[in-house]
Order: sequence, then structure tokens, then C-alpha cells
Amino acid sequence: MVRSVPYEVVKHLGDAELRRYDDLVLATVYDMDDDEAFSLLFQYISGNNDQESKLPMTAPVVSRTGRSAGSGSEAMMAFVLPSDVPFEDAPKPADPRVVLEVKKGGLFAVMRFRGRAGGVDVQGRTEELRSELKEADYVMDGRPFLMRYNSPFTPSFMRHNEVAARVVSGPEKR
Repeated sequence: MVRSVPYEVVKHLGDAELRRYDDLVLATVYDMDDDEAFSLLFQYISGNNDQESKLPMTAPVVSRTGRSAGSGSEAMMAFVLPSDVPFEDAPKPADPRVVLEVKKGGLFAVMRFRGRAGGVDVQGRTEELRSELKEADYVMDGRPFLMRYNSPFTPSFMRHNEVAARVVSGPEKR
């Protein structure tokens, strides 16, 4: 059984949820295609680290597409480390392309959907999320990202995906 990142649902915004997350420790790879990035991250949690230790898989896998390949791209894929592994104690990756970092917790808006999480699906859900946020007077604070909860071998109709973004209340609520 795969562990999931804990969160607190703060509020429902139509089809979206506002959630509060604690800080997360991520193993991240930048500017690679999904298959290569996933492979490097899987090798890391399978023991390709300075402690040669295995880490349990934790859902979701977090990713974001980049604006352009190469320098300055924001494309990334990350595995969330188990919540009982603090940053200071996390095994150091043996491969320098895998970077350990802390994702600051806070308030995030999340829109769930099922299916393959292709570009068109993600873009459509992101626009729905923007609409829900505008109506509720919240704004995105940074770029949205994708969270995938299932193995690539899970049938499409059974997959659980989410589009999310850090949010702050709009000018009327500050």
C-alpha cells in the first residue's frame, strides 16, 4: 500500500478544495521527460542514495511542465518523501540530477479529476480551478502543478489526479 501525503481540507470551493499542507521533503528532477525523471526518482527511493536505503513510495507524484526545454525551464517531477523522514535525515541522492528540497507548506487549491492526465486534461482542469478561485476571491501564488496518485499501469478510468496551486486570498479578503 502506498502512503499518501496528509492534508487538512479547509474549505470547498465548488468542485475545488482548499487544503492546508505541512512542509514536504521532495526528491526532484528538473528538465527531463516523464519516463526518465520517474526512473531516476524510483532508483533514488530504491536505494541509489548514500545510505543505500529504500524509502516507501508516497503519493502523489508531483510534476509541472516547463515553458521551454533547457536553461530556465520550470519542468520538474518530484517524489514526496514519507512525512517521518525529515530533510536533515533524508538519504542523499547518488545521482546529482536528483535534488532534495523542502516544499513550503501552506494553503493550496486542488481540483480532482480521473483519467490519463494528458496536457489537454490538465489544462482544462487548471482553467476550471482558476475560475473557482476567481469566484471565491482567491488567486494563485505561483504556477499550478499536477499530482498523480496511481501507477502508470492503472486503467485510465480508475486513475486519481489533481491539479493544484498555492493560493492567497484576493484583495478583498486581505
